[in-house]
Amino acid sequence: MNEKTLQSSQTDANKQEVIDDILQNLPVDTEIELTLPSKCKFYNLPDPHSPVSVKPLTFEDEKAIANIKASEKIDPISFLLSKSVSNLNLSELLPMDKLYILYKIREISYGPMYPVLITCPKCREDSEVNIDLSNLLVNEVPDDLEDPRTIMLPTLKKEAVVKFPRLKDEKYLNLLNSKNAQLWRFIESIDGHSDKQIISKVLEKMPLVDMHLILKELGRPEYGIDSKINFICGACEGESVVDIPIGENFFS
Repeated sequence: MNEKTLQSSQTDANKQEVIDDILQNLPVDTEIELTLPSKCKFYNLPDPHSPVSVKPLTFEDEKAIANIKASEKIDPISFLLSKSVSNLNLSELLPMDKLYILYKIREISYGPMYPVLITCPKCREDSEVNIDLSNLLVNEVPDDLEDPRTIMLPTLKKEAVVKFPRLKDEKYLNLLNSKNAQLWRFIESIDGHSDKQIISKVLEKMPLVDMHLILKELGRPEYGIDSKINFICGACEGESVVDIPIGENFFS
C-alpha cells in the first residue's frame, strides 16, 4: 500500500468515526411487531413462528414514493408496503389489515400526530385538526370468523359461500367500472352451485338487499382500525362523526 492510499484509508476511517458519532443516538431497532386486526388467522406466514412487523420509512423511501406518484407507473401504496412490511405475503393482504398497517407506518415514520383539514358536513367550513393516530381503536376479528364463510341471502332465501378479497384482487372490486368489477371471484357457491358462469348471471339479477349483504360481508367494515372520529367544527361548533381524510400528505 503506497502512502497516498494509506492516507486515503485513514481519512475514510476518520470520516466514518464522525458519522458514527453523529448517529450514535439512532435507534438500533426501529421495527415494531404488529397484532393485525385479522390476527393472521387467514394467512400462511413465511415464518409461522414470527410476527408480522413494520419499520418506518426512510428519507430515501419518501423520495422514491414522490417519484412514483409523479410517474404513475407503479402503485405507491404497494411500493410503500413492500419497503416496510416483513413476514407477510403482500398479495394476500386483507383490506382490514392493509388500512391498519398504513396507519401504523405513518405513525412510526412521522410520529403519532397527524394534522389534517376537515370540512364540516354542516357548514362546509374547513378546520385544522391534529389527530393522535396512536389512540385510534382497533377491532379484531372474533376467533370463530372463517374464510370462506356461509351467509343467508335474505331475499333469495339461498345460502352463499363468500371469501375475503386480497390485495391482489383490488382491481376486481371497482364497482364503478363494470368491466373490472368481478364479484363472482369472491363467491364460491350460491345454493350449492360453484359454476362461475351461473354465479355471475345470478349476480346480474340479484336484489339490492342481497347484493349489499354480500358487499358488506366482503369488506366486514366492523373489523380493523376505526378511522372515524368525533369532530367539532371550529366555525359553527356543530358536532359530526367523520372519516379521517387520507390525502397526499399522509406520507410526507
